[in-house]
Amino acid sequence: MSKTKTAAEKRAELIIKYRYLKIDKKEREEDVITYHLSRDDKTYIMICLLEQATIGIAFVRELKQLVDQEGADKGIMVGKGKYTYSANSSAPRLDVELIPPNLPIFDIFDHKLVPRAEIVGDADKEKLIERYHAQPYQFPWLKASDPLAIILGAKPGDVLKLQTKSETAGVSESYRYVV
Repeated sequence: MSKTKTAAEKRAELIIKYRYLKIDKKEREEDVITYHLSRDDKTYIMICLLEQATIGIAFVRELKQLVDQEGADKGIMVGKGKYTYSANSSAPRLDVELIPPNLPIFDIFDHKLVPRAEIVGDADKEKLIERYHAQPYQFPWLKASDPLAIILGAKPGDVLKLQTKSETAGVSESYRYVV
């Protein structure tokens, strides 16, 4: 019997795909899926809450405790419900990323008007500063709450490289500073 995936599961898959995370272990217990993820030398734990309508600070603390127990670098929480004020305000301090429930569940990069995007590394950021004689904050801005930034895991201060295809210009590159 095949079961259709929930919106939270689809969001989790998008994040895993575009952040180039490897699934080391996946556990399902009732309405909670726990992913143990890795990329390079960093490890992450992602909790996917499938049926929770309101996600409070208790869930964030549970995830933080699991991150500490496993020795992971960061926790990521995906759910279909809204986060409470205390969960939202405490998550950054506890190094837990909350994925908003309004993040699209479809692959936004499949649309022809959405450019290919990637986070620029520190070495390439220095080359950009030299090339354009501008500091990163002088590039056009992109909010950290933009779905593009959320899916890629961009945080304020990062620079995104966007590659757009056009019939006349071929492939053009542009950059956005995440605020």
